[in-house]
Amino acid sequence: MRCTLEALKWARTSWSAVPDTEYMRIGILLSATLLSTIAMCAAAYSDSVPLVNEHGSLRVQAVINGEASFNFTIDSGAADVCIPADIFYSLTRAGTVSQGDYLDRRPYKLADGSIHYAQRFRIRSLTVGGLQLRDVVASVVPAAGSLLLGQSFLSRLKSWSIDNERQVLAMTPLATPARSIVAPVATNLNGRRGWVRLSALNDPAGALYVNTTSFRRDGNIRWFSEKHIFPPHAETWLGKWVNYSLNQWEIDCGDGHAKLAASSNIYEDGTHWVADSRLLASTAWHPIQGDAWKESEVQLLCRWHDPGGAAR
Repeated sequence: MRCTLEALKWARTSWSAVPDTEYMRIGILLSATLLSTIAMCAAAYSDSVPLVNEHGSLRVQAVINGEASFNFTIDSGAADVCIPADIFYSLTRAGTVSQGDYLDRRPYKLADGSIHYAQRFRIRSLTVGGLQLRDVVASVVPAAGSLLLGQSFLSRLKSWSIDNERQVLAMTPLATPARSIVAPVATNLNGRRGWVRLSALNDPAGALYVNTTSFRRDGNIRWFSEKHIFPPHAETWLGKWVNYSLNQWEIDCGDGHAKLAASSNIYEDGTHWVADSRLLASTAWHPIQGDAWKESEVQLLCRWHDPGGAAR
């Protein structure tokens, strides 16, 4: 957009300097120049990365957390970036991946029909060429598997393509980087009390915390409290800027639905608002699919167990 505005500014200045009798003669040339300028600016935002030919397969080099470099096969059929188990364990031993990066375990059906449970984890930064994405979800696959650059990376690009003739990967990033589809979740909560952060440190939506002392369960139902701290002057409610909100939720781990049980806002001017019973009674159970923060809370709450209950 900035390139487009600069090009238009240049065009306006150029036209203002031209006598009236000259407009028709140079109109086509000026238009072509303007389009060429915009095209060059757009091209500047794309990145072409050389591919590496390994045993007849084209791969692209990627750097994990700014430390470890590997050659990945580009696989749009893979849901996540895939890391073989032996490489994953090497990364953990080296401290490149920490316990705090662990996410959930998810079942995957293999080609032979068998079910494999894969540990998922957060790659804090994944760099390909001059492009870096943060908080990329990756899955650990058997050691015999391959390093795959899957949809958890590719889907966060505006576009990408493989140029077989030039043997390069062409990537165009989104104008506004997409948020990670899964926020990192806290682990090993036994013995930990109080507020635990779930959101990524650089999340533009602010900071999300859950209070481990509020956790309760009854069968599939979980209750908990959360705190959402907003960036300054980012969220309004009833005409006032919200500093943070405190909410109590019910979650059904059986069908993945949630319901708001209590809510209050603390405003930037120090006043506060509390949801009344009539408003809360009007809320309903709703699916959480597509809400990355709520999905991370479900992952945490539905795995949690207390001393008097069994782990789910």
